Amino acid sequence: MAYSFVLIIILALLLAGLVMSFFAFKLKREEYKATGKYPRGHYMGRGLAIGIAIGIPIAIVLESIFTGYIVGLVIGTFVGSNMEKKHEHELRPLTQKERDLRKKTIMIFTALFAVGIIAFVLAII
Repeated sequence: MAYSFVLIIILALLLAGLVMSFFAFKLKREEYKATGKYPRGHYMGRGLAIGIAIGIPIAIVLESIFTGYIVGLVIGTFVGSNMEKKHEHELRPLTQKERDLRKKTIMIFTALFAVGIIAFVLAII
């Protein structure tokens, strides 16, 4: 019963995150059409996505999800930081709508993380 409740909460948070991502991409596309520039952090996000994609096979080879994830984050941070510097002239500050949406997204994924920790602890007990 407790697992079903936790799974429902996780699913609801993931769905909320998906909806927030849709609005974030839509807002980013609208702002790009208006200004011709991406918001700060755009290339960092791309770098992190690349890093995580690289970290997955590393995790499989090392048989350690944690190690692969950390290696991917380090690689992604390095790649994203370099891309941000390279394309600095193409970046603009975040609009107020983007800042608000980013705050909400962070809250949702923090809640998802907390529920995941609770589910993990419940599974161990």
